[in-house]
Amino acid sequence: MLFMLKETWPTKSSVDVGKVAVQILSMPLPSYVKMYGPFVTLGGDGIKVYTVYDAEKGHEEEWHKELMKQQAEHFGIEGFKSSVEVVLSVQDALPLVGLSL
Repeated sequence: MLFMLKETWPTKSSVDVGKVAVQILSMPLPSYVKMYGPFVTLGGDGIKVYTVYDAEKGHEEEWHKELMKQQAEHFGIEGFKSSVEVVLSVQDALPLVGLSL
């Protein structure tokens, strides 16, 4: 199952967010998760980061809880916002409407 994490914050909070990110990224991922990213961009409202995690079947709930725990470490950082969406690949989504590649 794919989890798409989107994080945003104002540029003035970048050092604080960076400290938390270094801490989180220094810990190894569980063997049942693959990470793509993080991918960083600078926009008019500040910084945006996108990361996609692929959790193996049977570990989705466990990973979702761990991801939420990681996001809680950002609480208190001014302007920090995050959202997690469960997404499907095109290959997984097409059969839902009777199509395939």
